[in-house]
Amino acid sequence: MELDHSGQNVEKSPHKIPKEIGYGWFQAMHLPLNMVVRKSHIQFRHEVAGRLFPALTAVEQFTEPVLCVQSARKGRVILSVNRNGDECIIDHNNCAFHHIAFRDHATKLDTSENLEIVSLLIGDSVLIELLGNECVSTLFSGLQVTSIPALSIKKIPLHINVLLHSSIPDHLTGNIAKLYAQAKVLEYLCAIIAYLGYASERQSPESEQQKKIRQIHNDLLQLEGKVPALNELAKQYDLPLRLLKEGFMKIYGKSLFSYISEVRLNEAHSTLSGTSVPMKIIAKNLGYSHVNHFISAFGKQFGYSPGSLRKKMR
Repeated sequence: MELDHSGQNVEKSPHKIPKEIGYGWFQAMHLPLNMVVRKSHIQFRHEVAGRLFPALTAVEQFTEPVLCVQSARKGRVILSVNRNGDECIIDHNNCAFHHIAFRDHATKLDTSENLEIVSLLIGDSVLIELLGNECVSTLFSGLQVTSIPALSIKKIPLHINVLLHSSIPDHLTGNIAKLYAQAKVLEYLCAIIAYLGYASERQSPESEQQKKIRQIHNDLLQLEGKVPALNELAKQYDLPLRLLKEGFMKIYGKSLFSYISEVRLNEAHSTLSGTSVPMKIIAKNLGYSHVNHFISAFGKQFGYSPGSLRKKMR
């Protein structure tokens, strides 16, 4: 398959892969702010599980340097950059960031698990217009892609990746779908920049209170079920309640419960659209005492019910 920069709007189209390997689809959107987001989904047959399947050679010439992000919600891709021989693995733990003016790469698919991968392409001029030269330089430096061409593999937290994974909606069409995707991409960019700033801050000495708040954040992201009350967390981590509230807001920009709720609902969105896990189980894992409470919170965050999302996926 050869991709060029002219036809960047692609309705959901079947992948051209042998039937004995599996089946899937590819979709792309050219967004209002001159960005491109692409999504690929492949389901492998059980008979080929555990094999590496040479799948795609992509050749693209861009009119300017672009930042290309590739992130897998599930599955694994081995990417070979033909020009300089670099090879890397993209999976749910590792995202690829390319800074390129020309792309010539080949991919192999690991058939051990079904694949769902999302790509984002943004021109340097668009980034500069949105963020300014100084912030873009900081972004490229944090991603280690200051030169052209450059390829960097980064481990990005799940709650940030979910924003990109859910950017192409299945419940919307036309310009509304593009507007939704654009909003998710902008939110993803903000989250990446904030995360890189957090990562750079960690290189300088932190107070014990900051360390405890970051530990609380990390522990809660791994926790299933109900989130403990603030006074319980303060006691557990030996922090004054006021400092826990103010410190979390300062570092993460939201109250603790608002932040964790938003992250969990984004993960629920991804689970609903990509699996058949019953809604009651999802609600329970997220800490909701009743599935109706989950449905209400989901509707407030996304503007539609989890049931309507799952119906669109059938």
